Amino acid sequence: MAQRFEGKNLDEALTMASEAFGVERVQLTYHVVLEKRGFLGGFKRIVVEAEVNEAAVAQPAPPAAAPIPGRAARNAGGGGRGRGGRDRGRGDGRDRGGRSAGGNRARGPRREHEDDFQTGDFERFAGEIPEQGPESEQAGVVRAWYAQVIELAKLQLEIRTEENETQIIVRLFGGDARLLTEQHGELLDAIQVLGNKALAGRKVEKEIELNCEAFKERRAEQLAEKARELADRVRGTGREQLLPAMTPIERRLVHLALQEDADVTTESRGDGFYKRVAIVMRGDAPE
Repeated sequence: MAQRFEGKNLDEALTMASEAFGVERVQLTYHVVLEKRGFLGGFKRIVVEAEVNEAAVAQPAPPAAAPIPGRAARNAGGGGRGRGGRDRGRGDGRDRGGRSAGGNRARGPRREHEDDFQTGDFERFAGEIPEQGPESEQAGVVRAWYAQVIELAKLQLEIRTEENETQIIVRLFGGDARLLTEQHGELLDAIQVLGNKALAGRKVEKEIELNCEAFKERRAEQLAEKARELADRVRGTGREQLLPAMTPIERRLVHLALQEDADVTTESRGDGFYKRVAIVMRGDAPE
């Protein structure tokens, strides 16, 4: 039965697979299911799906190399001095280059960065990607623009477009989707704004809505729930409630969540891109 294995590169992933199955690597069949690239290129993590090929025959291990005459004697003697008779040993077990006795330079623990591929990320975003449906000429223009952005950013994402009367909806799928949805989707919102600035009203007549799988739907539910909670507090105390500073897209979701409320209303406060939304009693709102 095929299993998935992760490694820093293909060699490491296949080595893990051969050890798990207890066979030589030549007895494995595999295919690569995900390659996580670094920001400047090169693989950082790779996921393979491997299984044992019962028809393959394990290769015999190569014979051990014969020892070179004289080397064993020098090793047995300790070899405490290098060229010119200078003592290479140090009391702390390191040579002058800072290497340990094993010959490798001593290093501290490897620091994990937030953008490193983590175990389980593939399963998180490995849901079935829908087929691309019929696409209008304008939606094709939008798809091509975002495909170029994704390629320049070296992200591994698949693009699917949908369309309604007022919007072209672009959905992104893949292992790098989490990079766009971190920090409440700030990067996702930013790329959406760029797309609308570059295309909407020029080459595209409809508004562009960018989404990663169903992130926006989940985010909208969270904001609507928070808005209704604060609206109940306003009704109970009669005092306005302020939400944290939000992007225009997030503010719009809050306004929509309470637009039919008979008791309270919403208004934006502040200047610039990030503003706060105040929830107030309808009679207290300025005309």
